[in-house]
Amino acid sequence: MERHGNSIHSERRPVGGRIEKRKESGNRGRMMKLKAWHLVVGAAVIAVAAWFMLRGPGGAADDNVPTFAVQKGPLQINVLQGGEIRALRNFEHKSEIETPTKIISVIPEGYLVTEEDVKEGKVLIELDSTDLRTRIQDHEIQFQTTVSMYIDADEGREIQRSENQSLVRDMKQTAGFALMDFEKYLGRQLAADILVAAGLPKDIEAFDRFADDLEQQANVQLEAGAALKVAQQVKETPGPAVEPQNTDAVPLHADRMDFSPYLERQDSGDGEAQQKLRQLEDELLLRKSELAVAKQKVEASQRLAAREFISRTQLENDQVNFEKVSLSVKTAETQLSLFKTYEFSKQCALLLSEYRESLTKLQRTVRANRSKMAQAETRFQTAKRRYDMELAKKDDLDRQLKACLIRASQPGLVAYGNLNASSSTRYSEPIEEGATIRFRQTLLTIPDMSQMGVSVNIHESQVKKVRIGQPALIRVDAEPGKVLEGRVAELALMPDSGSSRYTPNLKVYPASVHIFGTHTWMKPGMNAKVEVIVDQLADVMFVPVQSIEVQDDKHYCYVTEGSGIARRSVVTGLFNDEFIEVREGLAFGEKVALSIPKSLTSEPKPATGPAQQPSGAPQERKPKETPKARDVAAVRG
Repeated sequence: MERHGNSIHSERRPVGGRIEKRKESGNRGRMMKLKAWHLVVGAAVIAVAAWFMLRGPGGAADDNVPTFAVQKGPLQINVLQGGEIRALRNFEHKSEIETPTKIISVIPEGYLVTEEDVKEGKVLIELDSTDLRTRIQDHEIQFQTTVSMYIDADEGREIQRSENQSLVRDMKQTAGFALMDFEKYLGRQLAADILVAAGLPKDIEAFDRFADDLEQQANVQLEAGAALKVAQQVKETPGPAVEPQNTDAVPLHADRMDFSPYLERQDSGDGEAQQKLRQLEDELLLRKSELAVAKQKVEASQRLAAREFISRTQLENDQVNFEKVSLSVKTAETQLSLFKTYEFSKQCALLLSEYRESLTKLQRTVRANRSKMAQAETRFQTAKRRYDMELAKKDDLDRQLKACLIRASQPGLVAYGNLNASSSTRYSEPIEEGATIRFRQTLLTIPDMSQMGVSVNIHESQVKKVRIGQPALIRVDAEPGKVLEGRVAELALMPDSGSSRYTPNLKVYPASVHIFGTHTWMKPGMNAKVEVIVDQLADVMFVPVQSIEVQDDKHYCYVTEGSGIARRSVVTGLFNDEFIEVREGLAFGEKVALSIPKSLTSEPKPATGPAQQPSGAPQERKPKETPKARDVAAVRG
């Protein structure tokens, strides 16, 4: 580039003769187009000026205003909207790999998957599985460790259960022996009465029920889900919390019971205590008999000695024997008294205490077993949950590895990505070899060509007319001569957030129109126009929508009266893209102007701002607006 003064001259470098000629021919073409455009604009300006000159001042041109005769008859109310052909049902293949991965190979777009491909499991797309295989190998070591811990916890739980059963069995045997010793000493009936008064199981049957209740209570607490809390809640107590077997008897503590009354009962039975009592009583009775004999002998010896029939020595021997027998009587009486007063009560209290202590140990053993079992159950449940988690992770990794090969599962045409996604999304997420894809990204789509529909956006001014189930006519641009039938199948309750993001003032509601029948020539993505038939009015008067003017929420039209045109207020009803129903203000056959006459708008009005128009009503036209064939309030999609 060389600069000369205020001008800049570019130095042309000879790159090639063809390139220079091409540039020159392009410049000449642009110059010719520019000249032609100037000629067209100039001719248009001259024509407009001539038209204004011919009009002259006043309303002489009002006779040239196009008019329309008010018609009466059926009027179809419809909503016209443009849309795009889409399959109602798509078979999508999405990435099941939870981490970003790359595409190794992919089948060409547009490939027709056949039934044979589905049977053979043809690979449509292959994803990189290197990272997954490494993760699977690393996880296998951790999984085997978890399996070992799970088996160990399960076996430990069974061992603990077996040990608990052995301990309980030993404690039950010890308590049973203590009960038998108590019954052996007192007799069954007397022992039962004392045990009832003490609030303890009175016999073997009651003891078995007591032991079974303890075990059942422990099992219920474990099965109720309290396994994690039992180890903290269990506390050892000095004595068993045993309910009295007989509610009529008053439970007494074993150390404070008076056992002496039970010894004198007639139904005391044949226990060791009763046998000992009888032995002592018999011994006392025997000694008393011997004492009586010895006494008689001493008295006889004294009489004989006084007569000197016996010697003095023999008398002394009889007296010594009498004293000896007297001492034996006192000894027997003392032994009997000691037995009744002390030994019987002591032995009863000792045996009862041993029985009570055995029950306490049984209860303590059951509680300790419950605590140990709860801990073993907790270890097992923890190991099981960890095992389940690792197993689920292993299955998930295996599933992801299997998902690296996406195989044919449905016949049809293959399309890349999500057919319902926006073009920007499809552009930002290309499907090609080497591309990185994310989790749950749609890779391939096979549309169901047997069920097609049109996706449209209904403007907010028209959405109140549209209802699900209304019939519709569809015209596809690929086949302009065909009119297809369908119905409105879906209508969103909320406006499309995607469209309002770029144009906040534009509110459209997505809708889906299902097309009846199967059409083999139809492809997703084709442009189509949908005419939703809202209502079918019978025998009503109607005029073109461009003949209605809206001002201050009122509707007006310009009617020819004689040689002039007058403004008249009318009451309108429903409308479509071309005509609007007139309920009051016009008669059949009257002619209305399709534009505002110049003679009625020559005087400018003060600018008060545009009048607020009701939703769905025809737009208010400016005075110099030229008539349009399809000027409606509906905004086309």
